[in-house]
Amino acid sequence: MSLKRALHLLVLGVMLAALFAACGDNTATVPVATTAAATSAAATSAAAATTAAAATSAAAATTAAATTAAAATTAAATTAAAATSAATATTAAAATSAAATTAAGATAAAGGASDVIENVKFDGTSGKKGGQFVIAFAGQGPSQLNPYYAGETVAVNNIRMIYAYVIGQSNNAKYYPYLVTEVPTLDNGDVKVNGDKMDITLKLKPNQKWSDGSALTSADYKYTWQWITDKDNTGLYVDQTPWKLITSVDTPDTNTVVLHFSQILGPYLNFLNGFFPLPQKVWSTYPIKNDPSKFSESTKPTVTSGPFKVDEFVPDDRITMSRNDNFAWAWGFNAYLDKIIFRFTKDANSATAALQSGDLDEVENLDDNAVDANTKIAASSNAKFDIAPQFSWEYLQFNLSNPLFQDKNVRKALVEAIDREALVKQFRTPKTVVLPVNCNPISAFCNQALKPLAYNPDDAKKLLDAAGWVAGSDGIRAKGGQKLSFTLSSTTAPVRVSTGEVILQYWKAIGVDAKFQGYSSTQYFGPWANDGILARGKYDIGMFAQTADVDPDSGYGNYHSSQIPTDANQGNGANYGRINDPKIDADLVTEKSTVDLAKRKAAFSDFYQIIYDNTYEGSLYTRVNNYIVTNKVHNYKANPTTDANLWNAVELWVDQ
Repeated sequence: MSLKRALHLLVLGVMLAALFAACGDNTATVPVATTAAATSAAATSAAAATTAAAATSAAAATTAAATTAAAATTAAATTAAAATSAATATTAAAATSAAATTAAGATAAAGGASDVIENVKFDGTSGKKGGQFVIAFAGQGPSQLNPYYAGETVAVNNIRMIYAYVIGQSNNAKYYPYLVTEVPTLDNGDVKVNGDKMDITLKLKPNQKWSDGSALTSADYKYTWQWITDKDNTGLYVDQTPWKLITSVDTPDTNTVVLHFSQILGPYLNFLNGFFPLPQKVWSTYPIKNDPSKFSESTKPTVTSGPFKVDEFVPDDRITMSRNDNFAWAWGFNAYLDKIIFRFTKDANSATAALQSGDLDEVENLDDNAVDANTKIAASSNAKFDIAPQFSWEYLQFNLSNPLFQDKNVRKALVEAIDREALVKQFRTPKTVVLPVNCNPISAFCNQALKPLAYNPDDAKKLLDAAGWVAGSDGIRAKGGQKLSFTLSSTTAPVRVSTGEVILQYWKAIGVDAKFQGYSSTQYFGPWANDGILARGKYDIGMFAQTADVDPDSGYGNYHSSQIPTDANQGNGANYGRINDPKIDADLVTEKSTVDLAKRKAAFSDFYQIIYDNTYEGSLYTRVNNYIVTNKVHNYKANPTTDANLWNAVELWVDQ
């Protein structure tokens, strides 16, 4: 994946950070989708939903912290006891699920595509036609609906219901053919490598149509490439780099597209997942120099290709989508639902209140700290509260330019000193999973052999002793006259502040003098030009989250040494930890320069092993998506990927 794609994911991560900010927590996404970068615009929405919970968390954090200082194991027990019985029950179920997922991942064939690619069959026979499905994404709403200008996660969620894309990501975290008859691979001959160049053949499903009934042909796919790479199209959010690697596009017939690349694009599956053909007859009428993102077609497209089309877009109020009756070519049938209505909501409280009153059928992006409350809301609303995994994770970013953290024993000690399971029980949902590295184990690209470092404060002390950090009369360690003192930084979201305070007490118990510093999301995740804290390296240890694709190539922007923001590169890159390891660089170059899935997975496996062995970052735990859906909704299948929970909108149906 290119730097810009990595930055896009960073934006997605930052946006998912924003997304999580909406529920009182902030994330930096690696386009991030955010290195999946989601912009931190969501920070403001957390306030009303989390004020009471934040006060409780703060009090709990203080108690836990004091307990930790006295006896870390007692703190863990106290925290665990604080978890609700409902959460405990869910934890057991989650543990079973996680074990099954891990086992499946461990047994997957490392060399084949069966753990990366599948065929999906949607239910087009058992549902009932009619009705509407009203949804909300707590605290957020799309600014527009053009797949190449929109960056917010919530916008992408809506876009994927109205625009079809070349290949999708299923709820099994695998790629599947959507607009094409099969996912292109080396094995089926649709991907061909010629030296350092490559060609991808898209065999389109026949009789494709736009929502107005006109033909959707290979010419539209070629036009989309030309439109995106037009030199005047400067306002795009999408990473243009892989598009610019395409030197030409052949259309030998209406159902065949051949993409010729100037170099090998290893993460081509991610690229195809973001390839939404645009209707040439529509967008060619908008002069690109006038910034098409500002035209009405970007908010209320007149011609779409997905199972739904847009009837109205009322800013800060609603988006009404109706069934596209010219969609049967894709799966053999059209959507069951007459309409899907997206409602803008102020925050989680207003969203759940609307669900209770019957005005919403589904709401997601709910706060991690509200499991009990949301369970009760669901029970009183003939609905189900559930927690879906995501390709997101919370972690500690060491600033390796700080001499304190250049010794890996110090980094490892700081991770071993934290009872991450206790943090999950106190601040996160029951289905949160502690991680060894920043890769959700549901991904076939993870190194399944790695296990999280155990909570071991005694070993942490030994590591610091061996590194020459000796405890003084005040209990604080020092070396060469310098105290082991630094700052942990994050956003000012209440749950982050509370979590940070508890982590400080864990560190104090092993002789570390640390303080917490909170910043606004805008300042913390800001770009180099805006003097962003992470970008400029103005921190010691950062705590935030990121989100990535199923294929973790977006990590290139976070880990390759060329992606360290500097004056020389004008701050481009998202390697905020300033990681500079030739072996990591080599693995990332390998994964980007081959389309052989076995070789790519091997490169990633080695990459994660190096991260783990050196503790270049302190992985904490996965991030999840909390949602409530009413029982009248059928075929709802939560999806952990960036295709999101309504990826299968075509087969959703409701009791009427």
